[in-house]
Amino acid sequence: MAVLNVTTKTKVEKTKELHEDMRSWILRGQYLRGSRLPTEAELANRYELSRSAVRDVVAQLKAEGLVASRQGSGLFVIARPSTALDAPNFVNNFNDLIALFDFRMLIETESAVLAAKKRNESDIERIEDKHHALQDVFRNGGQGTQEDFDFHLQIARTSGNKFLLSSILALQTGVIFSAKLGKKTSDLPRFLQSRQVSQEHAAIIDAIRAADDTQARAAMQHHIEASLSRILHGQP
Repeated sequence: MAVLNVTTKTKVEKTKELHEDMRSWILRGQYLRGSRLPTEAELANRYELSRSAVRDVVAQLKAEGLVASRQGSGLFVIARPSTALDAPNFVNNFNDLIALFDFRMLIETESAVLAAKKRNESDIERIEDKHHALQDVFRNGGQGTQEDFDFHLQIARTSGNKFLLSSILALQTGVIFSAKLGKKTSDLPRFLQSRQVSQEHAAIIDAIRAADDTQARAAMQHHIEASLSRILHGQP
């Protein structure tokens, strides 16, 4: 009789797998910044680990600055792991900046088109939540560069295309850098910049809510063009 050779993963292997999977979930955008992760009990059951082993993995992710616990609410994503494209010199000259916006025009306009075609009410609510989070930062006098990026990222997630989402995730450092640069170089007072960005985002949301893919593309194109103009010329 043949003997079935069953390989059982060790605790160390399971713990390593959990850590790698959680990093991957965040990196690939399965859980975006601000999203709640599975509970300790759910992870322990899924990976056949003790809750103390899961807590060790969570502690490691916290030390890496990727997740944080909220009392009574659970574990949340607060940052994304860095990649090779996230190097500080990813956008380091004028040509890089133009290339970044050319790529954003290609990717994000189609992201908006797909979002308009595939969105449901829950998707609209999540996009609006990101929009409102950015407005809150604006009202408090902040730049909102991360919240701005989160808005675009949520649209990409709504598109339902993992390749679009991964492409936009890879641009995070460059997009945030260019947004900060625009706020430094613009001739417009910050409150006027904030108002323009909010209006542009609202137009994108309206088009996606209406399932108008043509208008969604146009609204996103206008927003990206205006963003570049604010950087280059100080105004849209």
